[in-house]
Amino acid sequence: MSIDWDKVKSRNIRQAFSTALSDDKRLSHVEVVNVLRAALADGYLSDEEVSDMAEVARNSASISPQSQHLLLVLKYLASALSSYGPIIFSTLRQKYAAELICSFLERSGRPYFPNLDRNVVGVDLLMRVANPNIINQGKGGICGPVAFLYSLAFDSPATYVKFAIDLYERGKAKIGGLDIEPSPSCRNYASAPPMGQGDWLTGASLRDSERYIFDYDSVDARGGTTFGEMADWFQKVGYADVDFEDNLVLSRSADDIGVVNKYYRDGYRVVLRINSRLLVNPTDSSYRGNHIVVLRSPIDLSGDTVRLTVFTWAQVGRTIPEDGGRMPLGDFLEHWYGYLVAKPF
Repeated sequence: MSIDWDKVKSRNIRQAFSTALSDDKRLSHVEVVNVLRAALADGYLSDEEVSDMAEVARNSASISPQSQHLLLVLKYLASALSSYGPIIFSTLRQKYAAELICSFLERSGRPYFPNLDRNVVGVDLLMRVANPNIINQGKGGICGPVAFLYSLAFDSPATYVKFAIDLYERGKAKIGGLDIEPSPSCRNYASAPPMGQGDWLTGASLRDSERYIFDYDSVDARGGTTFGEMADWFQKVGYADVDFEDNLVLSRSADDIGVVNKYYRDGYRVVLRINSRLLVNPTDSSYRGNHIVVLRSPIDLSGDTVRLTVFTWAQVGRTIPEDGGRMPLGDFLEHWYGYLVAKPF
């Protein structure tokens, strides 16, 4: 196979590959990762750049299987997640986190999660640093860890990335005062879409590290997260002024709406405990706090109706009520059980 350079449209990618091939006409894996670095240098990974790298991966006779796999995984996941918008690293924090990921992708070595692929994990992390809204628990019962990691990926992407890399390469991680060391059964599980490998690595490890009796070792495992546990996570990694009100069976009052809205407008991360009946047509006959979401708008109270937007299940614009209209205040309060607030660092 040979590359038809006329099909490589991006001048940036053509130049990066030309540099990589200039010494020995071979593409080492480090050189291929450097091509990815060149594409990320301006903070924008375009569809054209991703397609051009995949074109080289498919047609170069000098690229290694590892490097080919990396570029094709990038193409596949960028296409699969295209509905989330462009892949942009607009802040210095994001760009530093992206460099940590590139260094991770350069390395090899035995993973502590043998069923997770380094290339897939690295690209997963890259996409989530660009847009944390991609984080997806799928069918896994880890809504608490996901709400925490979603906040961390926004507020300190390098911390989020280093946490994931340490887990993959060392089997344990430390964030500030928070120690995470998942069990062997958790580390040996292979997650499947829609939960990405990066989300199992981070979210399941965090959930499993809080186990008391049973391991969290598959997406079918269950074990709810308390706000006490989550408050401990937020405090130990560096969030300030962490506070919560939580109850699994007693719902909140209308007065709590004003409290939550003030925190939200002051820039705090706000997490809500709700019953999932607020999000979907009722399938759960229980009246308890069985799901955790991240608030992404003030709770709009008008008369005796409310409307709000949350992040859950990789959907940042998920509205309550589901149809985007308004919900009777009593119906909302009946299924809202708690809130947690934390000031980003």
